[in-house]
Amino acid sequence: MKKFQIILLTILMLLLAFLTGVISLYAVNPDFEAYVKQLVQNKTEEKANIAEENSKETEEPAVEEAAGIPEDRNSTDESSGLTDGLSGGYSAPDEAELSVPGELSKSCGYEKIEVTEQTVDDEEADRIEKELSTGPTGDDLTFDPLFYPYYNMLNDRGKRLYRQIYANINEMNPAFKSVDRLMTGRQIDNAFEAVFNDHPELFFVDTQYRTIYRRNGDFIELDLFYNETAGDIERSRSEFESAASSIISGASGSDYEKERFVHNRLSELFDYQMNPLDQSAYSGLVRNKTVCAGYARSFSYIMTKLGIPCYLCTGYAGEPHGWNIIRLDDGYYNVDVTWDDTGTEEPWYYEWFNKTDSDYAGTHVRQSLSVYLPPCNGTKYRDLESSEPPEEEQQEQADPEEELPSLESAGFSEEDVIGDMELYYDELYNMIVNSGKGSFSFSMVIDGKLLDECNRAYDDNEVKNRVLGRILEETGSANVNVSCIPYKLKDGYYLLEHKISVY
Repeated sequence: MKKFQIILLTILMLLLAFLTGVISLYAVNPDFEAYVKQLVQNKTEEKANIAEENSKETEEPAVEEAAGIPEDRNSTDESSGLTDGLSGGYSAPDEAELSVPGELSKSCGYEKIEVTEQTVDDEEADRIEKELSTGPTGDDLTFDPLFYPYYNMLNDRGKRLYRQIYANINEMNPAFKSVDRLMTGRQIDNAFEAVFNDHPELFFVDTQYRTIYRRNGDFIELDLFYNETAGDIERSRSEFESAASSIISGASGSDYEKERFVHNRLSELFDYQMNPLDQSAYSGLVRNKTVCAGYARSFSYIMTKLGIPCYLCTGYAGEPHGWNIIRLDDGYYNVDVTWDDTGTEEPWYYEWFNKTDSDYAGTHVRQSLSVYLPPCNGTKYRDLESSEPPEEEQQEQADPEEELPSLESAGFSEEDVIGDMELYYDELYNMIVNSGKGSFSFSMVIDGKLLDECNRAYDDNEVKNRVLGRILEETGSANVNVSCIPYKLKDGYYLLEHKISVY
C-alpha cells in the first residue's frame, strides 16, 4: 500500500512540473500560442499537400479541345477577364511586312473604342454607391457561342459584366453601378469590346465609355454615351430593321448564295463616306454612307439574321480596319466588303471575298479580341467568283487626284481654309465651347502645308495643353476628349474630322 502511494505521488509531481513549465512558457513568451497554432497549421498543410499529390496520380489525362471558339470553362485568366487557355488557332502575320495597295489604304476607317478613367475620393464614391443603381443585370440572358463568339471568350466575371453592359445599353441608361467592384481596367475593356463586337444592332451607343473608381481601386461606375439616333430611338430602330429586312427578303438559295447576294447588295447601296455615325451599322443600312466599320457591322448583322454565323473582325490593314469572318459548311472565310466595293455602276467584285488567312496575310492582321476568332481555312467557296474588277473599271485609268473630293463637295470654300496653328487652336476651342457638353463631331479644312505641324501638336500634347486644359479650367467640365482624323482633298487641302466628348 505504501509503495502504491509513493508511485501515485511521483506521478502527481511529474504532472505538476509539466503544467508549471507550460504556464511559464506562456508567461515568458506571449507568442507561444501563435507558435503552436502555426505548428498545427503546417502539419495540416503538409497532410493536404500529400493528399493532393496522391489525387494527381489517379487523375485522368486532360483532353485537348479543338481550335476555334472555346466552350465555357471554370478555370479563368483573372488578369484579362478572358477564358483561361483561350486560343483560336490564328497565326498573325508580321504587321511590318504588310503591303496594302495604295488605292485601298484610304478605305480603312475603323475607330478603336475609347475609354476615360476617373478616380474619386471616398465621399463621392459613397454618394455614387448610395444613389446609383446597377440597372438591369441581365443575369437571365444567354448568348449562343456560334453567333456571339466574343461573349464566349470571357470568363464568368467578364460574362457577368458583359450582360450588365448589354442590358443597360438596351435600356439606354447613361450610367450604372458595377456588379463587380474588383474588375480591372483591362477586364472592363475586354467586356465592353465584346459587347460592341457581338451586337451591331446596338447602333445607338457610341464607341466610348467612362469608368469611375475609388481611390483603393474599386470599380464603382460605368458611363455610356449615345449618338444622335438615340434621340428618337423607336423611329431609329424601325428604320434600321426596315432597311435590313429589305435586303434579307431578297436573299435566297444556299448559304453561299445568300452571302454573295448580301455582299453585292451592300456594295450597290453603300458609299464609302465618313460621317458622325460611320462606326455603326445604321450609317450603312439606313443612310448608305459609311466606312469599313459600317460595312462590316451591316454585313455581320444581316448574315446573322439569315442564320449564318458572321463576325466583325478588327485589326490593321495599313490603318485600323474592320472586315468579317463568316462560317459556311466547310469552315470559316475572310470577307472584306469595303475593299470589294469599287463604286462603279456594277460595284462588286471578289478580290477580298471568301479568302483564307493565308490570302490575307500580306494585307490584313487581326488585333485585340479578334485574334481569338476561328482561323479561316475554308476552301470550297474560295475563288468561285472572278476577282477582276468590272470591265469599265479596267478601261478607265482615272487620275488618283481626280478621285479625291473637292473643297466644295466637302462643303467648304477657300475662305474656310485654316493656314496657321494659332487660328486652328482658336477654331477648335470655339467649336467645343459653343457645342456644350455631350458627344459631337465637326470638320475643319486646313492647308496641306499645315498637316505635319497639326499632327505634331496632337502627338506632343500641344492641343491638350493649349485648348483642352483651358476648356476644363473655364467650364468646370470633368473631361474633354478629342480625336482628329485627316482626309485628303483635291488641290492639297485636308479635311479634319473631329470627334469630341465633353462631360
